[in-house]
Amino acid sequence: MDDENQKPEPPINDKLLIYSILGMLAIGFVSVLFVAVPWLLHDGSPSWKQILIDDSIILVAIFMFVYSFYMNTKMH
Repeated sequence: MDDENQKPEPPINDKLLIYSILGMLAIGFVSVLFVAVPWLLHDGSPSWKQILIDDSIILVAIFMFVYSFYMNTKMH
């Protein structure tokens, strides 16, 4: 196939890019609320063991996010 005969792809539309980013941020915010609000209120947790397990999972996820963000800034 000849690369010379292919049309170049048009650049992404700025409006579409902004809506996509805002949509992903909104979905992420709502999903965090579904996890964080019950975690803070400890509603529906049957025992302290379940609360401890849930808290440790959340704290490990937060640590992994912060560490990966830190490592990404060191690479560039």
